[in-house]
Amino acid sequence: MKQFSGPQKLPVGANSNRRFERWVLPFLVVAIFALALGGVNPGRAFAQNEETATEDGTGEGQEEDQESSPFAASLFSGVGELFTEDGKIKLLVLGLNPFGISEGPARSIGKVLQKNLANTGHFQVVGPEETEAIVEQDLKDEVDCRDMACGVLIGKHIGADFVLVGLLRYQDPLFTLQLRMIDISNNLTDYEEEIRYTDETMGEDLFRLSNNISRNSLLEGRVLNTSIRGIVISLGRVHGIKIGDNMVIYKQDVPITSLEGEKIDTQRKNVAVVNVLNVNRNSSEAIIIHKTEDPKVGYFVHTYLDPQRQIKLTENTRRELDTGIRLANRIRPIELAPVLVADVARNEWEAEIVEAEKEQKFWLYVGIGGASFTVYTLFNYSNTTSSQIQLLAAGGVTGYAAWKWFAERQKVDDLRLEGRARGFVNLDVEPIFSPEMAGLRISYRF
Repeated sequence: MKQFSGPQKLPVGANSNRRFERWVLPFLVVAIFALALGGVNPGRAFAQNEETATEDGTGEGQEEDQESSPFAASLFSGVGELFTEDGKIKLLVLGLNPFGISEGPARSIGKVLQKNLANTGHFQVVGPEETEAIVEQDLKDEVDCRDMACGVLIGKHIGADFVLVGLLRYQDPLFTLQLRMIDISNNLTDYEEEIRYTDETMGEDLFRLSNNISRNSLLEGRVLNTSIRGIVISLGRVHGIKIGDNMVIYKQDVPITSLEGEKIDTQRKNVAVVNVLNVNRNSSEAIIIHKTEDPKVGYFVHTYLDPQRQIKLTENTRRELDTGIRLANRIRPIELAPVLVADVARNEWEAEIVEAEKEQKFWLYVGIGGASFTVYTLFNYSNTTSSQIQLLAAGGVTGYAAWKWFAERQKVDDLRLEGRARGFVNLDVEPIFSPEMAGLRISYRF
């Protein structure tokens, strides 16, 4: 006996049975569903119909049903995935949490936002309708997935990169929309923004918000070609790239293995920073402005469309590359050499003896001048008061200069004696024997 778990599709060609069920049994089917299940999810009933057809052995109509609903086929039959590997960011958009507004308008605003995000060309977007089916089918403990924890759980389940969580408030006449973009890899907020708008400006403001999210999300690409002139990148005008943008090129370099030797990750290594010179529709031409090695075809490229985040990314990368270059090229072998320590005491002693010798010469010249003036005064002396004063002054200057000269000479002798005692002066005594003379030559140096 064939069981009815929902509105069924019968095999192609069973026209009489289809006509009979269409006109005779509709109320009976509805009554059975209402009493037995209390309400059935269309996606689940559709899956049950597929199983029933298979058990009956007909197999007809199954391929037609999957083609008419590719999402249900990909989700429940195990064929394909929600996201495809096309290089775009996989974004899961959760339903908006409404406050002061009914559920219907909140869903409509969420759909408008979802369409705008998809139109940027930056994201693969999966919305609330798909996540609700996943929650009810696979994660039965979660009923209404709108919070961050549930979003991250669903995102990991379907392979998303980011989750967009939103809060919508309404206070006549303004709507307030708060959005947070969560990175599933680390559960951190990558971008958040809050906007206020009215019914008249909703379309324009949501469009601008979607572009802001796109500009602040990391844009990924690949190196398509390399030459002497530069490189070609798989990001172009349709992705938002413009002339003058900077990009970072990296490679998945070294595999990371566990203690058991199993590969668990791949280490990423930045190799270059490039600047865009020409932009095509789906590609760009760039030149290398900083590198540690030449980029190759297949290397990865990423950048931000937002100028501030782009500058921060490239500056950090250039600092990283520059540090690597310095460590690689500026290491030199250590050369050991004797260390010369300045002898402070010797320097002070030499300064004192030089100053004392200068003073000795000064007073010698003063004494010679005073003696000459004294002799001149004696030859021209007359018994007058002025001649007496001149003679006394000349004699006083000569006597004082002679006394200072002897004092400075004594100071120089004492300093030399101190230098010899402290090892600052080297005495050389050399005997001399020759037909002309015989004796000792004494010299010192310091």
